Amino acid sequence: MANILRMDFYRAVRSKSLWILLGSLVVLGIVAMGSLNYMLSPEFMETMQNAGNVASGSGFRFGVTTPGGDQIDMNEISQSIAQAQYAVSGLTPMALVGNIFMNGGGLACLFVVFIAIFFAAEFENGFSKNVFTASPSRTVFLVARVVETVLLAVVFTLVTVGATLAGAAVFGIEMQAAPAGDMALWFALVVLVLSGMGMLTALFVWLTRKMAAGIAIGIVVGSGLVVALVEAVLSLFPSVADLGDFTLYGCMRSLGYGIGVDGGLSSVHIAAVCLVFLAGYAVLSLLILKKKDI
Repeated sequence: MANILRMDFYRAVRSKSLWILLGSLVVLGIVAMGSLNYMLSPEFMETMQNAGNVASGSGFRFGVTTPGGDQIDMNEISQSIAQAQYAVSGLTPMALVGNIFMNGGGLACLFVVFIAIFFAAEFENGFSKNVFTASPSRTVFLVARVVETVLLAVVFTLVTVGATLAGAAVFGIEMQAAPAGDMALWFALVVLVLSGMGMLTALFVWLTRKMAAGIAIGIVVGSGLVVALVEAVLSLFPSVADLGDFTLYGCMRSLGYGIGVDGGLSSVHIAAVCLVFLAGYAVLSLLILKKKDI
């Protein structure tokens, strides 16, 4: 297995897609912090208030129309910005990163795209034949891929957190301090969620041997589209409406607000759900790998 891991990490380091996706996370983190810094600045607030005053003095009502057709007055927008400034100042680093990259699945989507590209490439370029020639055991192959998925999840999470917090430091965005233990626990849970989503993506890659199929299913799961549809249906049945909390995206969404937040899922709940999904996808993957010819 050590040889497989060594060869795969050599492939990963030489993969352009890895550096492109990690670079995207860095750029997104810095741009998000820069945009947030501007929106929370007194200059932006003054601009919005001046626009509202000019519009009121001219006799026109200046505002924003929502998709539902409702009009939001500029004064109300200014008040919302002031509230946002107050709210952001009380965010922990976990919640700041979560609001940008986890609510909506941005980090998960970029991660599963790389997993699909990386795992599918070995079938498209014939690398898998060399792997199974050197080590024909499908179990060893799977264990190596699980280890790689977890380690890659660590890398993606580290880059995301590092870029966001570096951007916050550069632009002077203040955050509420969080205990180091809570940060470490949150980080580990994020890695677990990403690993579960990565293994689901790998499962479809091994089932179809198609990169596009793995990318598609990974993005659908990572973005929460399936969970949103299921929760919409479950809302009609109050007794089972909380089943969405037992999904990987439901856990990721909760981690987007940090841990220990009122109304959020407990760390034990998140860890248990992630481990069950991770183990389940691994078992299904082993069955597929044993039946599929290379």
